[in-house]
Amino acid sequence: MSDTLSSSSSSSSTSSDFSGTCSIHGNAVVVYCKDCEVTVCGTCLTDRSHHKHEFDTLKSGFELQIEAVKKRVKSLKTSLMKQTAIKSQVAKAKNELEEMFAVAKENVAEQYREIRELMDQNMQQAFLLIQALNQSMIQDMDQLVRFGEEYEEKKKSVQQTVKQLQRTQDTDDATIIMKIEEVDAGIEEIEDYHRNFLDVITFDNRRLKALEDSISRIVQMNKDLLPRPWEFGENITFDDSRTHEHLRISGDKTMVQYGVSLYPNKRQKRKQKETVANVLASQSFTEGSHYWEVNVRNTGRWTVGVVDQGWLKKGFQQALGQDRLSWALQMDGDSLAALHNDDTIMIRESVIERLGVFLDFKKGRLQFFNVLSGTVLHTFASKFKNPLSPAFSIESQEGSTAVMRICALMPRDLERSYSREDRRMSSDSGIGRAMNVPIGAFVQSMGEVREDGQSITSTSDDPSQASDQSSDHDHASVIL
Repeated sequence: MSDTLSSSSSSSSTSSDFSGTCSIHGNAVVVYCKDCEVTVCGTCLTDRSHHKHEFDTLKSGFELQIEAVKKRVKSLKTSLMKQTAIKSQVAKAKNELEEMFAVAKENVAEQYREIRELMDQNMQQAFLLIQALNQSMIQDMDQLVRFGEEYEEKKKSVQQTVKQLQRTQDTDDATIIMKIEEVDAGIEEIEDYHRNFLDVITFDNRRLKALEDSISRIVQMNKDLLPRPWEFGENITFDDSRTHEHLRISGDKTMVQYGVSLYPNKRQKRKQKETVANVLASQSFTEGSHYWEVNVRNTGRWTVGVVDQGWLKKGFQQALGQDRLSWALQMDGDSLAALHNDDTIMIRESVIERLGVFLDFKKGRLQFFNVLSGTVLHTFASKFKNPLSPAFSIESQEGSTAVMRICALMPRDLERSYSREDRRMSSDSGIGRAMNVPIGAFVQSMGEVREDGQSITSTSDDPSQASDQSSDHDHASVIL
């Protein structure tokens, strides 16, 4: 844990300490409870909080505690001995890390090169087709001119032949009939030429239009795929001024821990109740598109979502997703559910280590992703009017420590150089915009926003599936 955790409240105390006074009742301690591993006073014995427990003398209790501490110190020494070469191990790990990211960067660059090559090849083939159609039509028109000249000569020949036949029409020569048939055939060819003339010079552009439509579909498919949510990624932080009293937030405000002891004694374990603790982000959004990721690997039970500013007026520690002013995804054991307005939709997903959240304020869309698998877990559609704040909730469980971490999506040096003026110029956050990369509209194929604020769980291309209330991510598009 690189950052020192700052606590908004002191850690839990034991029921008694070794000063000789019970911290609960203020009386002198008299015996040691072996079951709870604490010293207790006479009142503790009579209030039945230690009913049927095994007791020992204070001296024996002190000896047991000292032995327990010695064991932990010994274990700590063993661990330290195994880490004598910490610097060299860290240096080796950093080198391996640099190599891993260098390979990833090259792989990504290669895939973008392949995309550009495919698009360039597609464009060149389209241009070749346009050129071939153009040449074909020019050739047909040039041929029309040549045929016109030929048929003009043929027309003169037909006219002369007709004059000759008129002079010999009183004869009964059988060859005259043959000549008349030849004239009829010639006249038919000339009439066919004139009939087809307008068809040739009037270009049928349906093939060109079909090509344009095909390219248009390619463009639309890319618009449906791009931009990816992570193009709007930004580094959000926990707000330590608005948090549950038992939560501890790291110095860089990217990690939150439920403030329980890592080594609670038995009585503390028994007294610790499962408690929901909320914390908001320092940021709130009133427009544009925004994306953030949360590491929930060691969080246990967690809830992640957004809240309307009106939600705060009802009380900070209310459960997320239980009213119309909050939208959330909750993991409870192996059960994942989307929550809004006291409505619960179960989602078939049991393992999530890194959760992605995408908010498109203008389009009224809130989406959750399993980042490592790249699938859409759930989509909420609503009409957002007031500022929205990312909200988080973690719950301590008996004998465990819940930790949640916000993931960095933008390099810190780039984030620092990204001025407030840049933010005012565009309502969309994200790496692509910070680097002056044009960003288009977000995925259009995920269904239309519904005015009733209902969630959209299906990511099928079939519009009829858009309002399906079952969150079956097996049919979800991989869009991360």
